[in-house]
Amino acid sequence: MNIEIANRLVQLRKKHGLSQEELAEKLGISRQAVSKWERAESSPDTDNLISIAKLYNVSLDELLQSDEDPDALREQDRKKTEEDKHPERKSPFYKFPYPIVAVIIFFLIIYFGNGFPYAWLIFLTIPLYYGIAAMLSRKKD
Repeated sequence: MNIEIANRLVQLRKKHGLSQEELAEKLGISRQAVSKWERAESSPDTDNLISIAKLYNVSLDELLQSDEDPDALREQDRKKTEEDKHPERKSPFYKFPYPIVAVIIFFLIIYFGNGFPYAWLIFLTIPLYYGIAAMLSRKKD
């Protein structure tokens, strides 16, 4: 268990004027278990965490919160996951707006070339572009 959470459990218990023994009695556990939580030697199980949160009238988030911003941590994890899934997206090929270029070419062919029956084939080049970009970026690594 995190020492910050253990300290928070001690602060909340003292704030509510409870001894370790009184808290243990309310939760139906031993005083030694409460002592271990407060020394960060063990962690309360989910049921006990819920009971503690209700007893102190706080949310589980408040009870278990860390000094770090949880939204920032989730965003970092999401970015790492995306990078792990698609490491080739760091390549400059992915910064080039090829789909927009393909749409512009499509309209130019229709307007100037009267090539409507074949202009849609331009859209098939988009997955080809990204497939080739992925192959080239893997070769560089």
